Amino acid sequence: MRTLSAAMLAHLASDVQTLATLWTITRTDGQVFGFTDLDQPITYGGVTYQSAGGYTHSQIDMTSDMSTSNLEVNAIFDSSAITPASLEAGQWDYARVQVSLVNYADLTMGAVLLESGVLGQVVLLNGTYKAELRGLAQVMQQEQGQTYSPTCRAVFGDARCQIDLGPLTFSGSIASVAGLASWNDPTLTQVGPTVSFTDTRGQKVPTHTPFTIQIVPPTGGSFVADTSVRDNSQGTLTKVTGSPGNNQYSVSASGLYTFNSSAAGNEYFISYTYAIGFFAYGLVTFTSGQNAGFSMEVKSFSPGVVTLAMALPYPLAVGDTYTIKAGCDKQFGTCRDRYSNIVHFRGEPYIPGPDTILRPQG
Repeated sequence: MRTLSAAMLAHLASDVQTLATLWTITRTDGQVFGFTDLDQPITYGGVTYQSAGGYTHSQIDMTSDMSTSNLEVNAIFDSSAITPASLEAGQWDYARVQVSLVNYADLTMGAVLLESGVLGQVVLLNGTYKAELRGLAQVMQQEQGQTYSPTCRAVFGDARCQIDLGPLTFSGSIASVAGLASWNDPTLTQVGPTVSFTDTRGQKVPTHTPFTIQIVPPTGGSFVADTSVRDNSQGTLTKVTGSPGNNQYSVSASGLYTFNSSAAGNEYFISYTYAIGFFAYGLVTFTSGQNAGFSMEVKSFSPGVVTLAMALPYPLAVGDTYTIKAGCDKQFGTCRDRYSNIVHFRGEPYIPGPDTILRPQG
């Protein structure tokens, strides 16, 4: 139910109206922005609403049956606050929006709340963007609560995890760029723990040359050393330094296993040790350069080399500074062995999964 002042109600009933809409947008990082469709700024309620006349919006679809109300806004990029890069980086995702109506000629009449909700899908096209405003009923259509999972459901370092990220947070700067989403920083010398991996699924040697298998360690880690290679009958192959013969293999420092042509199509179980990347699955936040303020998850890390999960909106540049936090792969073993935080583990690793339940019994 909307509440209107007597003065606003009389103004809406008059033949001549001086109305403007105010959009109050509160991002998830706490920053508040105001925009209006008037051709000049409006200051109301302590917020200055910048003129953004280059936008149009649809009618508000609202019903009394608790179905989701929605509204679409089409606008051009004419504000320094809303840029294509910031939208693509997700800075405006799930921002809270409140749309109000005021008499710009007499702000003492108060504001009429038209709609409130959160920003949904955003589409960019030819210098314009289309944003969807989802009503609060949208929340009621989403599944709430937690479900059983073998991995931890807590966010690393949050109130449920309770790990102190202070000692796990470091600063650095880009010494050289190694790709669209990777760079070198010799000051990052942190080394994660070395753990063993026992292959229980098996790997197949290609049926054509080269007869090689490249090991990709889990948790964004790096290959350390070979442990063993076994066949289906639990027989152990022999490791050699040169070209392998029958029932032999060689392995490089990067974890590239090479087999003899007689092994083509065979299945082997490769066990090895690997170093967990200290910052793998962590978070990088840039503090200078074009990407200042943007954050991205770390895909993998080895001493001096950071690789992000995705490229940032702007190219990486030498000298850009950042903060980087260690991460967690949410596995039971990592929580127990690396962080000694098993008492706060939010997962159920011992509940049988569908593969166990549905497999033939007896």
